Amino acid sequence: MSLTSQILTRAVERHRAGSADGAAPLYRLVLALDPAQPDALHLLGLLIRRQGRLGDGVVLMARALRVAPGLKAALGNQARALIDQGRLEDAMAHFRRELAVEPTCREAMAQLGGDALARGCLDEAEPLLRRALALGADGPDGKARRALDRCATARALSADAANPSLPPGLVVRGVFRDSSGYAYKVRRFVHHLVAAGIRVRLVDLNHGDVDLLSEEQIDPLLRTLHQPVRAKAVLSFTTPPAVERVPGLKTITYTVFEAAQILPSWAAYSRRHDHVVVATESSRAAWLRAGQPAGRIHLCPEGVEAVPEGLIHPMPVVDGVGRRLADFPVRILNVSDFNSRKNLVGLLRVWLSTTRPGDPAALVLKLGKGGRILEGFQALLQQAVAETGRSLLQAAPIFLVEALLSDAEMLSLYASATHYWSMSHGEGWDLPMTQAGAMGLTLLAPDHSAYQAYLDSRVAHLIPSRVTPAFHGYQGQDWWTPDEDEASRLLRAVVDDPDGTRRSAQAHLLDRFSWKEAAGRLVALLKELDAL
Repeated sequence: MSLTSQILTRAVERHRAGSADGAAPLYRLVLALDPAQPDALHLLGLLIRRQGRLGDGVVLMARALRVAPGLKAALGNQARALIDQGRLEDAMAHFRRELAVEPTCREAMAQLGGDALARGCLDEAEPLLRRALALGADGPDGKARRALDRCATARALSADAANPSLPPGLVVRGVFRDSSGYAYKVRRFVHHLVAAGIRVRLVDLNHGDVDLLSEEQIDPLLRTLHQPVRAKAVLSFTTPPAVERVPGLKTITYTVFEAAQILPSWAAYSRRHDHVVVATESSRAAWLRAGQPAGRIHLCPEGVEAVPEGLIHPMPVVDGVGRRLADFPVRILNVSDFNSRKNLVGLLRVWLSTTRPGDPAALVLKLGKGGRILEGFQALLQQAVAETGRSLLQAAPIFLVEALLSDAEMLSLYASATHYWSMSHGEGWDLPMTQAGAMGLTLLAPDHSAYQAYLDSRVAHLIPSRVTPAFHGYQGQDWWTPDEDEASRLLRAVVDDPDGTRRSAQAHLLDRFSWKEAAGRLVALLKELDAL
């Protein structure tokens, strides 16, 4: 074995072991000895891409493919990188090249079939997906089979749209059986669309790879909305890459984005859609910065639920040593998924560094979309402890809520708190923050992104924030980082003087952002777009 081959073998071993820092210098050494070595070019490009330097990775993998046009792994990896760059047609060309090199490549078939489905080209999508399924591409998640099922649904929706005997209506497509923000907004919008007299055909995008609410936790109305309608449009509540055109119907996407610019892939997918509806001006600005036509990006804020006094009772929350949340005068709530954008570690840093065991305050965290949160929380807590030098025992208590909660149970959780606090890096629309405010909790919110659409310093405490480079899935974008020193001063003031620092956004939010008003704005917009 040559010296170059020995070095390359060692680099690949380190790469597979997860040591990017160990592999990259060896790949570069190989290229210093042989600048046209295709495997080193490809694997270094792949490594660099995964480190967030997408453009540099694409350049290196392109060099590998010029040297070795049939390098199958490089074709597939370059295709995925080109999707990230928003170069969808180029990406599909690479998948076709990969399929030409290996005619039984299931991944390439599934990718090409999925892209054809997204474009509404059902005759092109179905044979590819069937071949992929026959070759075993489905795997445990049933992805290819579900795509074929969606092809059948698209054909049915298209046929219904041309059937004059059916009543006019609207097709709504999205998840609604889990505890995600998208599922919640589908449930609320659909409930109020139906109340406004709109016939809705609801197409469920949920599947078995997430924790689902039980049948008893879901509005029974939603289970009845499967009757065919003669629709002009499909309104999809999801991210742009998950939207699929239906032949003969307008494609309207309701979505949000949390950073200052949308991802290049989102921009490319959005250009395939007739209209995009977003909740706040910050999201609209993110689409416009990506070069989207202003006339196709529309605003429709989301909503809050009015809760009659006495209807919802506070949820009893008890920690592992028997302490009751209700015994603390200041009860500060945060509801977040486990992701870097929510900046939970920043929130924990401020809590640990600011509060003391004797404070009349407690933090209650509802994390994730269901159970199994303890391991993730412990990792975040260990990081915050290491960065502040303060342990959990040196701060006021933290309560965890782990259960998968229904919409009514979430209202009960809000009712158990006095304050709601976020340190998020960016929001498209913070549903828990707005609902907490509508129920009278004092709000502590970062002064950026969607928060500026529905809060100001008269009704909430706003935490100064600065624009910073994003990371963990948002590489190449900017988001915002709340000032932790200012957050600490605010938190201390709230704990020491809850009455003197009280602010209420309740009347402001209920007057301007009810779900009934939100649905009314959506109906008016859909009529304007000739979608109803």
